[in-house]
Amino acid sequence: MATSTNSPTTTGSTNNFPLSSRSSILILLILSAAIYIGNAASPPLLDDADSTHALVVQEMLQRHDWVVMYMDGIRYLEKAPLHYWLVAVMYEITGQQNSFTTRFPLALAVIGLVLMAYFFGRRFFGERAGFYAGLTTCTSIGIFLFTRIMIPEAIFGLELTAAFLLFLLAWNKAINPTWGMWGFAALAGLAVITLGLIGVVFPVSIVVFFIIATRDWARWRDLKIFSCLLIFLAIALPWHLIAEHRCKGFLWSYIVNEHFKRALGTRYPPDYDSVPLGLWWTIHLIWFAPWSIFLPFAFREFPLPRTWGRTMTLANQARLFLFIWAALIMAFFSVESGSRMEYYGFGAWPAICILLALGLAHAEELASRWLPRLNAALAVVGIFVAAGLSYFVYQSLHIHSTGDIATLLKSQSTDLYRLSMAHFLDLTPAAFADLRLQATLAAAVGLFGFGGAWLFRARRKQLASTLTLACSMAVFFFAANSAYAVFSPKLSSKILADDIRPYLHENDQIVLYGDITYGSTIPYYLQRKVWIYNGLHGSNLEYGAAYPDAPKIFLDDSTFPALWNQSETVFLFVPGDFQSEAFKRLPTDDCYLFAESGEKYVFVNHRIKPGMKKLTDLEAQLRE
Repeated sequence: MATSTNSPTTTGSTNNFPLSSRSSILILLILSAAIYIGNAASPPLLDDADSTHALVVQEMLQRHDWVVMYMDGIRYLEKAPLHYWLVAVMYEITGQQNSFTTRFPLALAVIGLVLMAYFFGRRFFGERAGFYAGLTTCTSIGIFLFTRIMIPEAIFGLELTAAFLLFLLAWNKAINPTWGMWGFAALAGLAVITLGLIGVVFPVSIVVFFIIATRDWARWRDLKIFSCLLIFLAIALPWHLIAEHRCKGFLWSYIVNEHFKRALGTRYPPDYDSVPLGLWWTIHLIWFAPWSIFLPFAFREFPLPRTWGRTMTLANQARLFLFIWAALIMAFFSVESGSRMEYYGFGAWPAICILLALGLAHAEELASRWLPRLNAALAVVGIFVAAGLSYFVYQSLHIHSTGDIATLLKSQSTDLYRLSMAHFLDLTPAAFADLRLQATLAAAVGLFGFGGAWLFRARRKQLASTLTLACSMAVFFFAANSAYAVFSPKLSSKILADDIRPYLHENDQIVLYGDITYGSTIPYYLQRKVWIYNGLHGSNLEYGAAYPDAPKIFLDDSTFPALWNQSETVFLFVPGDFQSEAFKRLPTDDCYLFAESGEKYVFVNHRIKPGMKKLTDLEAQLRE
């Protein structure tokens, strides 16, 4: 454990690190831009949260309304607006609405987070720790995975990291204290309009716990509470008040239902299933892989309680702050079980990445005998992964690629699909016919990347070992993102939208069966409003649909036939999970299969191209 005396990682020196600050920043910029901007265009937007949030941005621009958000003409009262504003600005600047422009703000946020982690680590622990903080942030699996979809966690993580850096520097008078505290307050305000009330709850709670732990509460006036509160309210309050003024009942829906009731598990309509606590903690070892192998070194950085107090060095204050930051957020979501998702701890991830980097840097400086052993263990894991992937690739050599991996998958228990990567559990040996290149690259990373990092470590080439591990993860991310694209027929409906586009005329109608999230890429890529059949109750649009002026877009068994029987073409999207339920409701005579992809179907009410099957023919085929 760290002590209050200066150690090689507490002096702020370069500790004989061979890279200059300029070189470190350049490498981190190149690596993070290559990974996050380089992978932003693919895969296409996915159904569910990804394209539904992008739909909100489209309508924000169509309505020229940046306050009250809408989806498919219905008020969408769930989320804070900052991320949507950033994507809308990107759409406006480029004139393009696609997966790249949607993900670009998140890519910039991660690049900013990588640099902020570097500055945090370098300022308090030295150049080596700072550089490694940037590397771990850039190449941890979880941070990459949860920037593939349009959720604001990376932006929130950047805001927290910048706010806490300013606070620590201002608290220790390393910068102008007033400006530092004001910057902290401003960033907390931005965090609120990024991710809701936790944007102020987390920063304030973490700072309070830190001041209590260091027994420095007599300096409370240095917090500039009154002026900071004014700055915070000036940023966080206007959107909430204007939205409530424009949309009566917004604050109840947004504050009570989406915050407190969600935390208690009583939100209506019920949201996603909560990930069990044990599983939630365990999968964090994956989210921080491969750097989680160095977790023992991170724990050793915890300052001994007997050293806590006003006399702590700046480096030990930063250590303690990082542990409080990570522990409080992780503990909060451990207790809050109402709708705990895998990525809800993202706000703590920058702190954990910096601690992992600090532990690794300290172990390198002390030439820990455990470092080569841990790298050897990682190399063994890589060998097993490479062997497993190679076996499945070999088994698939006699199988022809289908172009639609969904036909080669095997569905699992529905309980597994609460996890973001659950569809990878559907893989069969046959499915590797569509994943040979990606699996081969991943196998090479495990064999040569992890193995090479161990060889460098065994020869005491510390920087080369760590850089090899980081660069091998960059290759893995490109392979994983390519695999994600192969899965896109299962996870996205863009292919079906592309099939519909040439046949879609101005007066034709599009209907989605079930919740809009099941096929949200169709209205996004076609930029058309859609009807929702049997998808009102339990959907995230139910509250907004209750407003008197809400458009009547929701169909049921009594209203759907009139739309289906009109002379214009009606395209009906049916997700695979609702196949049998929907087929019972559709007419057997005037229902033709227009397109299918990823076990999802589009039917039409007229023959509009040759060779179309009737619904009865499809049902007979599926029974066979």
